Amino acid sequence: MASLIETLRRVRHTAIPLPFKYGSEFRGLFHFLQEHQHGSREELAAFQWQQLKALLAYAYDHVPYYRRTFDEVGLHPNDVRSSVDFRQIPILHKEQIVAHGAELRSDQFDRLDPIPTTTSATTRDGLTIYRSLHLEHYRLANVWRHYFNIGYRFREPRAQLTVPLKFVSDLKEMPIDYNEDALLIDTRSVTLENSPRIYERLKSFQPKLLYCQPANVAILIEYFRQRGLSPFPIPIIYSLGEKLYPEYRALITSFFGDGIIQYYANRENTVAATELNDGRMYINSEYCYVEFLSSDDPCADGTPGDIVTTSLQNYAFPLIRYHTEDLGASHGYPQDALRNYETMEIIGGRGKDLLLTKDGLIAPQIIPVIERVCAGKFKRVQLEQRTLDDLVVRVIPNEAFDHRHDPARIEAAYRECFQNQFKVEVELVEKIDRTDSGKYKFVISEPAMNYLRQSLPQRSDPNG
Repeated sequence: MASLIETLRRVRHTAIPLPFKYGSEFRGLFHFLQEHQHGSREELAAFQWQQLKALLAYAYDHVPYYRRTFDEVGLHPNDVRSSVDFRQIPILHKEQIVAHGAELRSDQFDRLDPIPTTTSATTRDGLTIYRSLHLEHYRLANVWRHYFNIGYRFREPRAQLTVPLKFVSDLKEMPIDYNEDALLIDTRSVTLENSPRIYERLKSFQPKLLYCQPANVAILIEYFRQRGLSPFPIPIIYSLGEKLYPEYRALITSFFGDGIIQYYANRENTVAATELNDGRMYINSEYCYVEFLSSDDPCADGTPGDIVTTSLQNYAFPLIRYHTEDLGASHGYPQDALRNYETMEIIGGRGKDLLLTKDGLIAPQIIPVIERVCAGKFKRVQLEQRTLDDLVVRVIPNEAFDHRHDPARIEAAYRECFQNQFKVEVELVEKIDRTDSGKYKFVISEPAMNYLRQSLPQRSDPNG
């Protein structure tokens, strides 16, 4: 009976082709993006600049924040004729979105069918921002263009391991989204105890693509290894949301194969760059305008800089020259590239780093823990694991911080979070140093990185 019900569900959800379920706007955008990606460098650049100019004009006429900002710097959208002119617009930081969120809404906000999005709390605040329904269709069409480019098609089996599932009552439940033919795995179910069940479900489902964040899948693979489970191939590992460290890449490759493809985007929907089968990351210029800056000046190709981005399609809540807090580098337009888009590399700023406990690797919650006891009382926080047992919680306090009581509250909160697996020391500092790549890291753990390196299968010596 259960098998019959599952079959009927699948038939009901798949009777209509997926592009038709997505709607006519999606189909039009998908067709356009499929064709447009083969344009010349000049054609791609001209379309991007046209989109940028239209956004600036709209923002000046309809978004109070930008009317005021443009007027303050003595700039009108008609004056923007080059990238040099464009850089006169002040960079938008997360703090300004928090302070001026209402002003960033278009005066046609409701007509544009805004969809709220809360960014992950990897900075001081989990931001609530909005994207228009048009942008959502554009984003989806852009993702599917990438899927097609790497050999994945509508309703081919896909597994997803990215976020907690709010609609499941049992964390061990692994439901199937029949509409997409996607096996959904709740990240909270990734435990050593439950790993054999995930393994069997994943292996029997035979996904062509695994949609995942590197840290989550690294932990899952480590649990598989501890349980003595054998590697099996998944053709495409679609890595997003975090920096893919070499240790993560090596571990994933050793278990699922070398079909790793990266997708760089953010929840603010201001950037999209997609890796193709030549290993290069291509900036999707129909979707965004990307700058690589050092002290507000453009970086030479290959030189690391702050990634500043503009969404070209979000008129409901425009984010123009938005500082992503990521670090990257442009690699220009290689002659042998597969497309005529600008290529780039992510260098830093993305990483849900791991800690090592006596029971294995964990992906720690950082901001939510301290927010429970010190919301609004700190500027930044960083965890550093120095040994297997010792954890330093480094905090930059603000003027609301209670120096007498809050350190003890923070210590207790992290001890409870990690079930007393660490001796926790709270360190109050005036600044947190950047890494060599120029970005802040929220977790530093050499023990975890060493553990990952040592857990990799040993390659045989070809000369032995």
